[in-house]
Amino acid sequence: MKIRTTLIAVIALVIFTLSACDKDEKAKKNSFKYNNKEAEIGTVIGIAYGQTEVNGVYWIAMEYLEKSFTVFYENGYPDSLAGKGDVLLLTFLSNKEAEITPGEYTVKPSNDASKAFTIDGDEETGLIIGFDITNENDPPYVEISGGKVTVAKNGDEYEFTFNLSTNVNSTVTGYYKGKPVIFVDKKKKSLMAQNWFPGKAIRN
Repeated sequence: MKIRTTLIAVIALVIFTLSACDKDEKAKKNSFKYNNKEAEIGTVIGIAYGQTEVNGVYWIAMEYLEKSFTVFYENGYPDSLAGKGDVLLLTFLSNKEAEITPGEYTVKPSNDASKAFTIDGDEETGLIIGFDITNENDPPYVEISGGKVTVAKNGDEYEFTFNLSTNVNSTVTGYYKGKPVIFVDKKKKSLMAQNWFPGKAIRN
């Protein structure tokens, strides 16, 4: 009888643990938070810019667009954008040309040499607040100055966990799990190749 009671208790504990894990998984939402605002992530697009000044290290710029945006494509390539919202920009330095290798990526200090498994703060890495394609004025832009992003990958599906700090002593945290498309920029940072890109707001 005692063995049966113990077995029932063990089964109940296992069920409770699995249920708790399932709830934690469901609680995760594709979003990023800044200044008490949570922006739900919709489309995520990457551009592989090619090799950096260091052999075997490649730029991959990722743009996490708030769900309020709509992206239009031409010939399979992002061409224009409609809507208004926030955009999280992160330029990963990977050891693969068109893939972000799983691992932990830390924001590298400005002007440091390129190194795999870091995030390039000298490139498009920051938060655009209230980006509006119809507004000619530059939107507020906050630089990402520190922190890390943990990247996991299963087939074509990526999982990003953000834990970042900014140049105005605030934080950007969040999570994204999905299948972003990473486009290879054959023109190597040609503005004409990405004439719609939210990043242009800070490149001009």
